[in-house]
Amino acid sequence: MIVQLENIQKSFDRLRVINGVNLEVEKGQVLVIVGPSGSGKSTLLRVINALEPIDSGRVIVNGVNVHGPNTDIYRLRSEVGMVFQNFNLFPHFTALDNVAIGLRVVKKLPMTLCRETARARLADVGLADRSHHYPSQLSGGQQQRVAIARALAMEPKVMLFDEPTSALDPELVGEVLEVMRQLAEEGMTMLVVTHEMGFAKEVGNQLIFMDEGVIIEKGEPAEVFNNPQHNRAQEFFKMIL
Repeated sequence: MIVQLENIQKSFDRLRVINGVNLEVEKGQVLVIVGPSGSGKSTLLRVINALEPIDSGRVIVNGVNVHGPNTDIYRLRSEVGMVFQNFNLFPHFTALDNVAIGLRVVKKLPMTLCRETARARLADVGLADRSHHYPSQLSGGQQQRVAIARALAMEPKVMLFDEPTSALDPELVGEVLEVMRQLAEEGMTMLVVTHEMGFAKEVGNQLIFMDEGVIIEKGEPAEVFNNPQHNRAQEFFKMIL
């Protein structure tokens, strides 16, 4: 298993947002995480990348105890790429420099190699001709693809996507999902929080449904969509499908 969560508990003040989650993700698997707002989906991704501390339990990524006292967080985050809802690009950097900066700051690579790698990753996401554009000169879909290229430049073993298309206009969603499809086909391990049920059915090979910090359904996407066992999941899928 490349990702293991063992009895994860996480609260914000007195609000329990993750309540005893156990989860295993195999290398090359595309796990889709769905559920209503406030169910703990995004927090689950953030504890995997150590962006949020946990109250108890263990998170293991590629054999490393993520929240262990001696864990090198910078090295961990270079191996666990994360793509956020709102891109998080530096507005005063070009697309090329947004992709190159992590290689320079975290991996301490020479600038020529950083930029060479950044050009290659931008080409991978179909933006070779936009390398010298600033975020304000790019569409939302292009900005999100730059964010994906930035994560890929670090050569991660796992990619986390936190609602990567929810801030996009509908006509721009497809270009981002296409890049994610391509990554799945290439064997990238992915955990994806999304409301794009078509993507979940087509690309995901495992799906979990969360509510109130608990995983209440788990299985192949078609199985969970077509035959949810829990009343809360039945209500949710009836509304959105």
